[in-house]
Amino acid sequence: MDGEGKEVPRETARRVLQAAAVEAHGRPGVHVTHARVMGRADMVDWEGFKAIAEYLEWRGWIAEAAADYDVFTVTISGIDEVMK
Repeated sequence: MDGEGKEVPRETARRVLQAAAVEAHGRPGVHVTHARVMGRADMVDWEGFKAIAEYLEWRGWIAEAAADYDVFTVTISGIDEVMK
């Protein structure tokens, strides 16, 4: 569950975080777009993506997100998480 009590599919969340890290070339603080991350993560559900992005932000794995998660960055802890 995320910080607001919503269920988030963990496998999909990990896939989205991995896709974002790849789009950022493994560098924290690099801005990525939802369209490229969704494409790389093979996602088509925009509402599902936003719920996952909220969860990733709550965990501290992404940051600097625009209000609609159109653009965001992966944090150092997000990069570390995908390296596990």
